[in-house]
Amino acid sequence: MSRTSMSEIQVREDSSIHSHNPQDDYLEIDSQEGEPDDEYPEGGSRAYLVLVGSFIGLIANFGMLNSVGAIQTYISMNQLSSVKSSTVSWIFSIYFALAYFGGIVVGPFFDVRGATIPLVGGLILIVGGFIAVANCTSVWQFILSLSLCVGIGNALCITPLVGVISHWFYLKRGRAIGLATTGGSVGGIIIPLMLRGLYPKVGFSWAIRILALFSLVCMVISIVLAKGRLSLVQREKSKEKSSTKTKKKKSVPGNIDSADKASSVITTTSPPLTPTDDISLHTLTENRHESSPANKFKNLIGGKDVRYFNFANLLDVKYSLLIAGVFTEELSLMLIVTYFASYAIAQNVSESNSYLLLTVFNAAGVPGRWLPGYASDIIGHFNVMILMLVGLCLSIFLLWLPFGSNHGVLWAFSVLGGFFSSSILSLTPVCLGQITPVSKFGERYGMLYFFVSIGNLFGLPIGAAIIGSGSKHNYDMFVVLCGILAVVGSLCWLGSRYCIAGLQWNIKV
Repeated sequence: MSRTSMSEIQVREDSSIHSHNPQDDYLEIDSQEGEPDDEYPEGGSRAYLVLVGSFIGLIANFGMLNSVGAIQTYISMNQLSSVKSSTVSWIFSIYFALAYFGGIVVGPFFDVRGATIPLVGGLILIVGGFIAVANCTSVWQFILSLSLCVGIGNALCITPLVGVISHWFYLKRGRAIGLATTGGSVGGIIIPLMLRGLYPKVGFSWAIRILALFSLVCMVISIVLAKGRLSLVQREKSKEKSSTKTKKKKSVPGNIDSADKASSVITTTSPPLTPTDDISLHTLTENRHESSPANKFKNLIGGKDVRYFNFANLLDVKYSLLIAGVFTEELSLMLIVTYFASYAIAQNVSESNSYLLLTVFNAAGVPGRWLPGYASDIIGHFNVMILMLVGLCLSIFLLWLPFGSNHGVLWAFSVLGGFFSSSILSLTPVCLGQITPVSKFGERYGMLYFFVSIGNLFGLPIGAAIIGSGSKHNYDMFVVLCGILAVVGSLCWLGSRYCIAGLQWNIKV
């Protein structure tokens, strides 16, 4: 498909592709609600430093999400060896659920207040959680430390680290987010290899403490570098400054009318308030109310401008289908990432090599995030996402399911499955940004992953129940589940694209 035969979709309110829907206005990605220049830098030292900060922060966050198999396999064979696998799975299902659930709160907060506050809170919870994990010996302890602390910490960090890229890039957004989310694949390489080497040398406790230190360093760097530029507070301050400058220019010394003179004089004694006064008792009461501790806290977390769950978003069919697509694809990916090492061990792969398989799966995601991101800026974000998902479905049903007991095929699936599945994390925010104004990106991104969190909460225990005793038949049924979820997700993505461009497949979407 040549670029000359491809017309880039410019969807506006008067689009004639389909009948008008109020939500279709989101497709006009002008979203110019930022600073007064109303432009995206698209590069420059500041923008690229933000990109680096996001990349490093996602090493510790997405990287951990991609590496839980290295912890799940170890504790299942050691600290929790006497506990049923379905019970152990709740540790990680709650972890995944909270890591994504928090986005529904963090997203709107990020839109209003920016990235720094949630990133600092996330750092404290992630590092503290890992230090606690190092001393855990029972299921409830792992739930409190890993599931709750680290999970909520990841939730506070992921949305700002991904969303902040949209403040600095528009035309190059696919490439930029693809590069930033590559940090998740890099973390998915580093963390399993690091734990694999540390477990036999220093033991589980010190291995996790070193992981906590690693996360601390990554998060400090990301807090320093990953700064937004389009938060609501920043926009309002810019408007206030512009308004103040305008008023100062209009005010010329020596040419003040009597009304201005009267208003400029402040006396220490004023007459009693009357009904005709400009300042009413009601206004004074409102001012006292606004300065109360409760309202100061409300203003701190965003005030009336924060909408944590806007049901009107769901009226947009293309957005709802995108939610369904991400829901099923993410669930398929989380099942694979969590149980792939255990699957390999059941096929007589050594524990050490099972960690390497997981590492290769994540390593394949490095080109799998960047190359599709680059291509999507040329031929369309939705187009590339759908092609990648079709590749994932084929790799599951043509490689993993029929030939999973062959060790060579497992290595091949690690490469191909890792490559094709990586776009689920990297292209989702880009596609979402294509149908969402930047001022609502955090709100919609958080709402999207709120639904994903529900799937993760119940999906992993269901997967563990299907695996059961770990027989070949049970694992085959587990692979079938992963494949069906991938197929359903692909169909939902196709539906979302259809809502944008119909059956016109030669259009850049």
